[in-house]
Amino acid sequence: MRKMQSFRRAEIISPGVIELNNIEKRKPGNNEALIRVKSSGICGSDMHTYSGKHPYVTLPTTIGHEISGVVEEVGDEVTTVKMGDRVCVEPLITCNKCYYCRRGQYDYCENLRLKYRSGYSGYADYYYAEEKWIHHLPESVSFDEGALMEPLAGSVHAIIKSGIRLCDSVCIIGDGPIALILAQLAYVVGATDIFVLGLEDRNLAIAEEFGAVPIRNNEGAIQEVMKRTQNRGVNVSFEAVGLPKTFDQALSVVSKGGTSVIFGIFEDEFSAKKLIESMVRGINVIGTSNYCWDFEKAISLVSHGRIRLEPLITHRFKLEDVGDAMALKSKRSEQPIKIILKP
Repeated sequence: MRKMQSFRRAEIISPGVIELNNIEKRKPGNNEALIRVKSSGICGSDMHTYSGKHPYVTLPTTIGHEISGVVEEVGDEVTTVKMGDRVCVEPLITCNKCYYCRRGQYDYCENLRLKYRSGYSGYADYYYAEEKWIHHLPESVSFDEGALMEPLAGSVHAIIKSGIRLCDSVCIIGDGPIALILAQLAYVVGATDIFVLGLEDRNLAIAEEFGAVPIRNNEGAIQEVMKRTQNRGVNVSFEAVGLPKTFDQALSVVSKGGTSVIFGIFEDEFSAKKLIESMVRGINVIGTSNYCWDFEKAISLVSHGRIRLEPLITHRFKLEDVGDAMALKSKRSEQPIKIILKP
């Protein structure tokens, strides 16, 4: 009789409590591949879940969706990946039947689910993925960079939705990993004045390396941006924090007829006053949280050296130390930007 094998998988049990449990290692389904996880990134949305304050998540739940690794086994009908391939994955479950899926807009799927909230933890030794969600990683892209293709793809999607044009001015509220990726992307697509409003000196210094103008987000921050844009405001702003204050800032800093892209996850309710004011000024307010056909773009940007992800990785932990990693990220005592778990 074949001996049952198992592997470790993380689960958030209650606010601030994460555990590694052993689950059965099974053969992948016909359209699946079994991936040995090499790197897994801790995302800001994971931290909302860890705190128990994510607006769309109930505990307990599996966790982790920024994943790269090596294909270890494939199902009988899999043809596009093989054992030994270096890959990253889109952590989604779609119905493939609804109005949006039939139009190729799978990010709007009426039955969209996130795999990491459905029993498939990315903080694990192994991960099962459907063939259609698996993307090959070039040899020039490291596994740590591969894990960050997921937030990069989401940022690519946000940039495309924003409609940034050549020589536009841009203000990014926040200095975390998403904000720093957005700053690079804005530069790549041709924005000339890119302002990053943040609180961490090191993060602001990195933003400056990426071609942005760093501004400490204090009481005079918005006035400083207005001064630098002839008091008109920027063409496009991005909210990448998820606080009522930064939501208001993102709308305040945009010029008449401009665009504000809301990317943060909000735990708290806030007043609609600023939103109503923005309507009078003709501002386009766009929400974004996902990606659709953006992973290949993300991989190409990194493999061609247009986007740098390595400077964002400040800490690495072993999988068994995931509790320490989550605690560090929540305290920000060492100013972590991006933490990578290494099974």
